[in-house]
Amino acid sequence: MERDGFKFDLETQRFIRNRWDTEVGLRVRQEIIDGIKSSVELRAILDDYVLDHPEIIDPYGHPIYPKSEMLENSFWVLTQDDLRGIHIYNEDLSSSPGLKKKAHSYSSFYNCNLSSTNMEMADYSYGRFEKCNMEEVVFAASGGFSVRIIDCNLRGACFWQSGFRDCDFSGSDLSGSYFEGVLLEDLKVNYRTKFDLDLAGSWKMRDMPEDQKPDILRAIRLAYEKAELWWHMDVFLYQEKVAQRKFILWKSFQENKSWKGLYGWISSLLLGALSGYTTKPIRVIVMAGALSLVFAALYLMLGTPNYTEISKPAILESLNFSFTTFATLGYGDISYSACHPYLRILSTVEAWMGAITLSLFVVVLSRKVFR
Repeated sequence: MERDGFKFDLETQRFIRNRWDTEVGLRVRQEIIDGIKSSVELRAILDDYVLDHPEIIDPYGHPIYPKSEMLENSFWVLTQDDLRGIHIYNEDLSSSPGLKKKAHSYSSFYNCNLSSTNMEMADYSYGRFEKCNMEEVVFAASGGFSVRIIDCNLRGACFWQSGFRDCDFSGSDLSGSYFEGVLLEDLKVNYRTKFDLDLAGSWKMRDMPEDQKPDILRAIRLAYEKAELWWHMDVFLYQEKVAQRKFILWKSFQENKSWKGLYGWISSLLLGALSGYTTKPIRVIVMAGALSLVFAALYLMLGTPNYTEISKPAILESLNFSFTTFATLGYGDISYSACHPYLRILSTVEAWMGAITLSLFVVVLSRKVFR
């Protein structure tokens, strides 16, 4: 077994799935479906089928299915909560509390209505949900490894204190979902998967701490990066960095009042303003144009190399001089003479700023084009 006892060998996997297709298993499965619909406690249904075997030491923590009992056409469960491997199709199980606190690993739900269902404190490792309506479902304190939630409606779902590793959310809509205290690692997504950029901040009486938002946005961004969906990745990268600046760096500076904290916050602010955290090359171009115009205005007010008063030729010369300086092309026709030392320094400062800005543009554009 792997991953803390949640992955079984192929023989065990076949048994926990096939047991539901035996004569007894089919009858029990229907009783369970009826029980879920009528909010009956499922433990009473499974109580008569719990296997009593000396090898079963801790069926909740590290479940062991004895190979000697995996007989053909046999049906038994490890515990009263053991729904591993069950497969349910086209059923309306909405608003039911019957699925909470159950072992659902290797189970399958196809085209089921699970909206507003309480599925908290449950294990879904290696399970599958496909084309299910799971709007406003409650996954509190649930999760698992390698869960596949494909083409499902998860709008407004609650994932409070849940954990999902190596899970597939391809085609699912998670708009408005609540992610307080959630662990998301190695997610799989596709171009139809939907997450909110502005994460839901509250669910019922709970409010998500704002300093958790950067980590959640980072997990979503890494999922899109892994899928090579670059546009989606850039959008969430920008949102992640903004949230980090607002809720981590600024909060850290307010608490410590250190120069290092102030430098980190200012650096993040400038990088976001100049390039959208390397996601928006057009912003670098706009900033370069704006800086060139600012310096052109300064040259016009202080005097261009050939004109001391504001006039149309002076305006054109200030623009030409500023854009040439900013682009670090070098002067072939005009420049300030030695009698204007301060203006020479000003033009040098502009050249330095131009070199830095143009280098940033090359980096941002290269990142966009060559990845």
